[in-house]
Amino acid sequence: MFEVAEAYEVMMGRWSRQLAPLFVEFVGVRDGEKVLDVGCGTGSLSATLARVTRASKIIGIDPSKGFVEYARTQVADPRVTFELGDAQNLPYSDGSFDRCMALLIVNFIPDAPKAAKEMRRVTKRGGTVATAMWDGSRANELNGCFRDAAIAIDPTVKRPAERRGSYGSAEALSDLWNSAGLTDIEVTDLTMPCQFSSFDDYWLPLTAGQGPPGVYLARLSEDHRAALRERLRQNLFGNRPDGPFSLQAKAWAVKGAVRGTVA
Repeated sequence: MFEVAEAYEVMMGRWSRQLAPLFVEFVGVRDGEKVLDVGCGTGSLSATLARVTRASKIIGIDPSKGFVEYARTQVADPRVTFELGDAQNLPYSDGSFDRCMALLIVNFIPDAPKAAKEMRRVTKRGGTVATAMWDGSRANELNGCFRDAAIAIDPTVKRPAERRGSYGSAEALSDLWNSAGLTDIEVTDLTMPCQFSSFDDYWLPLTAGQGPPGVYLARLSEDHRAALRERLRQNLFGNRPDGPFSLQAKAWAVKGAVRGTVA
């Protein structure tokens, strides 16, 4: 699902780069702080941190070798390093970072509660742990339009909000952070427009097999995939000709403080 970095960049990386500055602004990073980017992927958040903050050290960690290798080619700032590793077993000592951040990753961690506790563990007392995840409702048009078309063709497809363990809501993220022992929890929505030049600008990146939509499409028969493509095109354009269009993207972000020692 997350191995071909170039394909992921075209499909979702361009939007995570647009979302990252909103997330960083919400979290706040002070001069000289050490920041851990958990599930760094192709490096969108780490690159943004290097560009807009004066953090003294930024480490991005991800289990995908292909993504880590790609990220290393994209960020030349000496404050930034990328490492292979698992969010559920972070290879750092207690209290190693001032801020621990995770962008668009918690839904894809097998044991997200364990990862949240690990993020808290490696963050120093008084530090901040934060994450952001796409909203799982129809309010997030960027992902919702694909799901609506998929459900129209196959009603057994479930929306994220209907899936057990989904963190696509303010309530789910707040509960996750609370269960990790974080305090002073704050949640906000992050919204942004996503501009496409044409239908193919939206559709073709989905066919590269990256992320949940890509995996879903790869499993379909040619006829089913063609029917889904046509339904999606109809939903987006109706009787209008192909051309530029915009979809609203919505994510939820949560942050919490580390108080006391890790239980």
